[in-house]
Amino acid sequence: CVGGTIDGILVWIPKPSIKEAKCVGVDQQKFFCARKNKFGLNCQAVCDVRGRFLDISIVHGGSSSDVLAFEKSERHTSLWRQCIPELRLHGNSLPNTTGGPKDNYNYFHSQCRIRIECAFGMLVQHWGILRMAMPKGISIKKTIAMVLALAKLHIFCIDSVDGTTGVPNNLAAVEQNIATNEFGSVPLVHDAAAGVATPQDLLNAGNHFDDVPQDTRRQRGPAAFDPRPSLIAHVVSTNLTRPRRSIQ
Repeated sequence: CVGGTIDGILVWIPKPSIKEAKCVGVDQQKFFCARKNKFGLNCQAVCDVRGRFLDISIVHGGSSSDVLAFEKSERHTSLWRQCIPELRLHGNSLPNTTGGPKDNYNYFHSQCRIRIECAFGMLVQHWGILRMAMPKGISIKKTIAMVLALAKLHIFCIDSVDGTTGVPNNLAAVEQNIATNEFGSVPLVHDAAAGVATPQDLLNAGNHFDDVPQDTRRQRGPAAFDPRPSLIAHVVSTNLTRPRRSIQ
């Protein structure tokens, strides 16, 4: 049973002032994401299969990796304290697979992971302000509060209009305002696999390990602690295969 999928997105902000950075206890460069060449906040979120956010954590700047940002979140702490024997937090797929059970597993694994990208895509499509840098007058604290509020509205929209046409998101005036923003904007790129448009320039901003020292990184443990073999065995035992239409 998959309880949710986890990933991160960069909440784009202008370069914070020295005073504002000191208020949160770090320097300005802690907010700079080199991979995206933007200042921002690392937002970690968990969603269900429909794209409803189950949990959101914004406690680190854009320079932080997803690993560090997630480990500092309340969700990680609560899961660690509960020590559920059956619980597995699993992210990476199997590399270099070209067919067979492992490739079938990778397909269904990707179908789970893609849900969080779809959720982020729907979020920024409904609330265009997340596709551009926050106005200078909005503090970091207010930015976090606003993102949390928009996430709750996102859930409300899904619950309210599930199965219908949904919230209009192609309003010409809104798109024009986003496109002419003084700081620029992030386009939505259609993802054929996901079936929705996603903000590729903001996704996977913390997909690095630069802030996790080499000597403290977790090493791969015994095979018994890797959930992938048992998951592959489940794929085989239930005769699950990658659909032909997705075979390239």
